Amino acid sequence: MTHPVTADVDVLAPASTSVGFAGRQVEILPIPVGRIPVLIRTARPVIDALIANNVLTGEGDELDIDVIQIVDLIGDHGEQFFEALSIAAGVSVADVEAANLDDVVRLTQTCVRVNRDFFTKNVVPLLAGMARQLPGVGPTPSSS
Repeated sequence: MTHPVTADVDVLAPASTSVGFAGRQVEILPIPVGRIPVLIRTARPVIDALIANNVLTGEGDELDIDVIQIVDLIGDHGEQFFEALSIAAGVSVADVEAANLDDVVRLTQTCVRVNRDFFTKNVVPLLAGMARQLPGVGPTPSSS
């Protein structure tokens, strides 16, 4: 009996998703490993905000990012948000900044969906571990 290879390949390399953005279709793939360090450095405040809003740590519908959350991210972390979305989507920062809000929302939601497993299984635990290792972060021993 032969096993379908397609299912195995999908587990190893999830299928891409295409999304309309600025009048063209953009293929969204899981973030390439070589882009992870720059994405985490660039997007740290954005990732922290997503974690705080349960977008990367919640369950079910909580894992969906909505328009209000995206607008808040743009207002609070504009430059980092645009650069992080550029890295995740493979489009230029200038294209992200020039796009209309509907396109940015669609692109953001698609990037979060495609890369959610990576963030929930790898980035969130990594950042939590780093926070525990930093002096002055987290619980400290009593001085008495």
